[in-house]
Amino acid sequence: QLSPSTYAGTPYVDFEVEPNVTNQKDLMTACSGNVHTDIGAMSATAPRTDLTFRHALTAVRFKVGQNLSYSKHITKVEIVGAKSKGKYTLPTDKNHTGAWDASTLSTPATFTLNGVSVSTSEAVNNVIMGHNQDNYVFYMIPQPLAGIQVKVYFDNVPTPAITANLTGTWKPGTTKTYAL
Repeated sequence: QLSPSTYAGTPYVDFEVEPNVTNQKDLMTACSGNVHTDIGAMSATAPRTDLTFRHALTAVRFKVGQNLSYSKHITKVEIVGAKSKGKYTLPTDKNHTGAWDASTLSTPATFTLNGVSVSTSEAVNNVIMGHNQDNYVFYMIPQPLAGIQVKVYFDNVPTPAITANLTGTWKPGTTKTYAL
């Protein structure tokens, strides 16, 4: 949700990540910088306005790692404990990104990619979830990863075959690819 039109500061977006990965949307912003017009000139040509687009979220995808079981099928992936809500202040300069307000990050949730059948029978380092042909990218709010886990389920077994604690920080406008 965009800040109200009555808001006097830099516009912002209150953003909430969908828990179902296939329903998630990326958040892109654009900033033109200053647009200059020559008020004295009687020109029918509008001034040039360049927009610089940037991704505000972190894209998360998965690839085949060295020790991934061969010839299995991933049927569900969860990111557990990541914050689902935050406030993103739009950029005011086309050479900079906007900023996530860390004090507004809230509502830890589980984000699920379910009902899939992704083969693990690929070469090491091949992206198997989150490539150009699928809708399996997790679009997440940038945040520190302490306390966040990834759980991967194979062949419709009800318990996860892989559970991993994440470390580091998701940064805006980047793609993080995890090796399973």
